[in-house]
Amino acid sequence: MRSQWPMELRADFQQYYGLNLDDMGKDYTVFHAACLAAMLPGESRVMRSVDPAFEWGLDQMLIAAVANAARSIAWAMSGGREADRPELLLPPGRRDGDIEAIDADDYMAELARLRGGY
Repeated sequence: MRSQWPMELRADFQQYYGLNLDDMGKDYTVFHAACLAAMLPGESRVMRSVDPAFEWGLDQMLIAAVANAARSIAWAMSGGREADRPELLLPPGRRDGDIEAIDADDYMAELARLRGGY
């Protein structure tokens, strides 16, 4: 991260941890800095640089989900013609096809499998 996004990492360390990168190796170890860098939140500058989908924080995703639901309900109540289906509001870098539909039974079966068959 330090070599690819040096300015973003410097700003994120100052904002999120109150640490100056120039003090790495003196006031805190390189390992400590690496752990902190790996745990930067999705809305940090570094994470947004790594993946454009992180440009939206949780609040923006929730607002888009509410807007998408309201638009879908209005569309369905108006007759729901496929040609008039509203376009979803999605984070940058994401497409509607990125979301895979799964029915409730398959979802529960997958959860059971992940939990070891419980």
